[in-house]
Amino acid sequence: MSNLSGSHSTVEQHAHRGSNKDLAGTEPPELIARDISRTPSPTPSELDVLNGVKKQLDWKARIRLYLILAIVIVVIALIEAYQTQVINALKPATQWLHDTSAGWLVPIVVLIASSFPPLFGHEIVAMLCGVAWGLGEGFGIVAAGTLLGEICTYCFFKYFCGVRGKRLELSNMSYGTLALIVREGGLVIPIIVRYSSLPAHFTTAVFATCGMRFWVFLVAAVVSLPKQIVLVYVGVALASNDSRSNKIQRIVLGITIAITVIALIYIRRMMDRAKPAVVYARRKARQAKLQGAAEV
Repeated sequence: MSNLSGSHSTVEQHAHRGSNKDLAGTEPPELIARDISRTPSPTPSELDVLNGVKKQLDWKARIRLYLILAIVIVVIALIEAYQTQVINALKPATQWLHDTSAGWLVPIVVLIASSFPPLFGHEIVAMLCGVAWGLGEGFGIVAAGTLLGEICTYCFFKYFCGVRGKRLELSNMSYGTLALIVREGGLVIPIIVRYSSLPAHFTTAVFATCGMRFWVFLVAAVVSLPKQIVLVYVGVALASNDSRSNKIQRIVLGITIAITVIALIYIRRMMDRAKPAVVYARRKARQAKLQGAAEV
């Protein structure tokens, strides 16, 4: 009740000042300075965030969420089901590239192109490199294409979407907390995320717009390259008709799912810890906006 009465009196004071401004022409500078020097109070939604009050999704939002999850599951299932057939169908073309001078540049270009969201197919290209070039050369091709593609994606989103990302930090709480932990989390978060089943090119786009430093991103990308050698080895096993290829794929899938769950839980906890700092940053941004308006 006291808060409500205080807010009511504040509104009356501003109304009274507004009437004085109409009469005198300008508001007293000391009143403006006193109002702006105070950090604005949290909004009701920010108070809910600080107090751990979770907003329930309406039925439309739930339907959209379930549809997205269903589409993702279906796409993953189709890729896993027909992956071997696709690779076998592309074996002749891949072998032709192997026998062609500078044919190894083609998968590198394809890997670079598929690094930009929402394109995909990186895993199939990596396996085809194993089919045609073997483990050593195949991994070298995949590593080069992966690094170059991720660097291009990082630079594109950093320099063309960075401003929008800054605005989104102040308007979207989830994105704001994610951006904060990405910038201040060091190497741990990007390495964990890159070893998970989350698409690398999507996480690279998020890292770039969140303001992750380039050297942190590059080190994490290099450290996670051993994940690619497994895909190349699966292609080698398929080329030799080794029955162990399916077993290897299942083991890799199980490990990546476990890492993904751990990564998501860890990131969620870090985001919860970052909420007070993000709320305070949003309040200071509102204060700066008021100061800028007063100076005009």
